[in-house]
Amino acid sequence: MARVQYRFIPNTQYDAQSRDFVMKAELQFFALPEDAEALLAFAEDKVDAIEDRQRFIIGDCEISFTAGIVQDDILLVGAVAIDTGPVDNSCRDQERAKAAYRSIRKWIKKNYSNRLYSYNLEGERKETAARNHWISPAAAAWKKTNSERLLKLYDTSPIAFDIMIVSKQMGEIKPVANNKVRGHG
Repeated sequence: MARVQYRFIPNTQYDAQSRDFVMKAELQFFALPEDAEALLAFAEDKVDAIEDRQRFIIGDCEISFTAGIVQDDILLVGAVAIDTGPVDNSCRDQERAKAAYRSIRKWIKKNYSNRLYSYNLEGERKETAARNHWISPAAAAWKKTNSERLLKLYDTSPIAFDIMIVSKQMGEIKPVANNKVRGHG
């Protein structure tokens, strides 16, 4: 199961009285503003309403959506996020909202790639796999047409992202972990 990047908050909180999990999660991606059209079209059938092209309304719950922003040769990250509210006062339609969020997240992961790495623009260029960030095919093509273009979380960030080059000789990346302990069946 792929991991979702969580910002500022734990992924879930448990409400023992109602036996509900409160969901707080965010998935970040690099996508051109025109990529938003495909995501909005997909989300339209999953939510009750879309307001200002940034808020997906499901009953009394909300999923926020931010499209990527291009500033000169920098593409800033977009995101889809959900917060069903505090444990003692969560939204009533949280189960539908969580299902909609999971469906949108699954669509992004199916249609975008997470073959990215991050590096520091200041000082030593140490490259680190960034498997919790995703990039649309159009954004990847945009980046590949000009090596000077940057993918960043925000405009003044010293951290940038780039697309991993996967060699045919490397083969597919396969998970190494399984449920078996080495030497024990």
